[in-house]
Amino acid sequence: MIEAAARLLAGARRVLLTCHLGPDGDAVGSMCALAALLGEKGREVTLYNPDLVPRSLRFLPHAARLVHKLPAAARFDLTVVVDCGDRRLLGERFPAPEVTGPLLVLDHHAAGRPFGDLWLCDPAAASVGVLVARLAAALGWPLPPAAALGIFTSLVADTGSFRYANTNAEAFRLAADLVGAGAVSPWAVAVELGERVPPSRYRLLAAALGGLELCAGGRIALLTVDDKLLAGAKAGWDDLEGLVNYARAVDGVECGVLLTPAREGGTRVSLRSKGGKVDAGAVCLPLGGGGHPGAAGCRLPGTLAEARTQIVAALEAALAAP
Repeated sequence: MIEAAARLLAGARRVLLTCHLGPDGDAVGSMCALAALLGEKGREVTLYNPDLVPRSLRFLPHAARLVHKLPAAARFDLTVVVDCGDRRLLGERFPAPEVTGPLLVLDHHAAGRPFGDLWLCDPAAASVGVLVARLAAALGWPLPPAAALGIFTSLVADTGSFRYANTNAEAFRLAADLVGAGAVSPWAVAVELGERVPPSRYRLLAAALGGLELCAGGRIALLTVDDKLLAGAKAGWDDLEGLVNYARAVDGVECGVLLTPAREGGTRVSLRSKGGKVDAGAVCLPLGGGGHPGAAGCRLPGTLAEARTQIVAALEAALAAP
């Protein structure tokens, strides 16, 4: 499978890189790494997503090149979709086949619905950046510094700085190789990802934690952020990044939940599980979303209150399962 994916990349001149709506560290890091690799080989590369790159990830080379709308005449030899386990997570505005060309999907979600012309998915990979590194090795393409930075960032983001259950020996070896080669400074990445916090984020955190709700005997913790709370904190939607982790961290909680209004209508749900009784990806999959056992999300129709009722029922069912 890796060889077939490598052949597709090697044979394409005009390449579109994209990911799920609401790009995160793995998605942006992987796209930027691919952009750097392909750019070194003289390929024409376009990064696309309807949503903005989070503020903390804009330091990555090529991130500033991401566009939110494609020209009407755009045509590509290949589209690479990263970090997406279900086509529905690409949104309704995803380009038509005559624009994208063949779809190569690089993913590592255990709970997913395969799509595309070639689906390369390995749940054992700690991040999609790992798959990018494997592809580079299969092609014999050296990793330029910008690609190394993207891959390392994807690893840090999806392993929680090498703390989560998906962290494995391959992730440590790859990170060690990138650092050992002098291509990456772990502290420089840490500064960008977590040491440039604007005051607005702390105001939002304080306001959101004030409304923390526990249910299911303290095994589910919910945070809800609406437009009113956001305005009161003088914060922006960028300030939500990582907020759901505070709900998961509460002692005795199996799964943390963050509910926010979805730009496209309905409610966006983010889940973070400690990996015991709740497989977050399996909970979100039948609700139109997906993800990992420890981190997943979906978009539900209806109000925040209606979404709360639906997701709590789904999580209580998961907790009650044998």
